[in-house]
Amino acid sequence: MLLNTKLLFELSVYRKNETSYLQDFKTYEKKIPYSVTIEDFGGLWEYNEIIGYLKFYISGKTQIRVEYKETYAKRKVKTKKKTFILNSDSFCVRGIYKNMDNLTLIQLIRECIDHCKIRLPKRYINTTFIDNTLDHTDWKLVIK
Repeated sequence: MLLNTKLLFELSVYRKNETSYLQDFKTYEKKIPYSVTIEDFGGLWEYNEIIGYLKFYISGKTQIRVEYKETYAKRKVKTKKKTFILNSDSFCVRGIYKNMDNLTLIQLIRECIDHCKIRLPKRYINTTFIDNTLDHTDWKLVIK
């Protein structure tokens, strides 16, 4: 039996952060005797370095769960060709209750994000979107 699920949001997982990627490009650019563009280096960081996704969703109205999909490759390298596979549908699991208030739900979501960062220590999780919206969303209403 499948439980009802509701997608809350997704976070992208990158092989490295944008600053590090651009530093690598600058190093590459200095080694090449002719003019190169970021496309010559492999493309934009946002699309080239992505290696996975974290999907935060509600399962059965009793849990916040995180599903992790990652690229199908032994070595995570810069590439334009990616195939994503399910790594785990329970990368992080936290119980929720009807009587939880919005501040408690916000804290729980932060805990889930922090837990994912601990489980992926050598990766960069782009939390820009959720950092800008987390405190301004009525999660009790969203989860309902």
